[in-house]
Amino acid sequence: MFAAAATPAAAYTSYVKPEQFWVTEASVEVEGSYATQFFTPSIALGDSLTVLSPEGQPVSADRIAVTPAGTTELEAELARGGTYRITTGEVAGQVANLVGENGQWRVLGASEAPPEGAETTTLQTITVADTYVTRGAANRTAVDQSIGRLAIRPITHPNQVLASQGFQVQLLFDGAPMANSAVVIYAAGDAETKLDRYVVTDAAGNATFTFDAPGQYIIAARHRADMPAGAPAAVGSYTTTLTFEALSALYAETEIQEQAAAPQRSTRRPARARVGRNAY
Repeated sequence: MFAAAATPAAAYTSYVKPEQFWVTEASVEVEGSYATQFFTPSIALGDSLTVLSPEGQPVSADRIAVTPAGTTELEAELARGGTYRITTGEVAGQVANLVGENGQWRVLGASEAPPEGAETTTLQTITVADTYVTRGAANRTAVDQSIGRLAIRPITHPNQVLASQGFQVQLLFDGAPMANSAVVIYAAGDAETKLDRYVVTDAAGNATFTFDAPGQYIIAARHRADMPAGAPAAVGSYTTTLTFEALSALYAETEIQEQAAAPQRSTRRPARARVGRNAY
């Protein structure tokens, strides 16, 4: 009943998607957006994207830009081997004033006063969008770092998901496992209103997704809860997403040569040949 709020994140779902999930050269390009269909951008995320290194430390981006196409684009150097995390962190939306009518909540207009005696509350959307990129050998430091109250923790490494074996994650809220909670999975081209494919977490907050075919997917968890004391709204509407690729075969690990000095940046977009080759 808290679905409506005065922010793009309430009517759209945010995602972050790299050009490649497994790279061989020392750079990555990423797009992020709020979308009604995956992965078709509609509203840019702003400049909130952050890259975490394989040691879990922030990496300075070479470029963050909002485009007329409705995307936020990021370019960053991946100087070391390992798994990098690209995340929005927690993004707080605007606060909406709600009024209860006929057993439901609706958003009050900007100059509208609630009817006398009507129940009222305030709502704020809190979103997190994550993805992971690996160069060379995968590791888990950035993967296991918790961000936000509503967290999707990959148990299967997110860059080593085999379509034939599935993808296991754990859903957490304030660090505690969330049992009996639905986590929705979308394939590329699905509308964000398509909610018929989901997995319900077990008592430990775990959910395992299966796939009909390899491809790019996004999972989304949603939860409403009271906001902490002192927050600008009484209720938080939390949405966390994770974009990943389900593979037909794992990528081969590549040897990483550490860079002695910062390389000259090229304005040319990276070629598709940057993707690691599958190991059969």
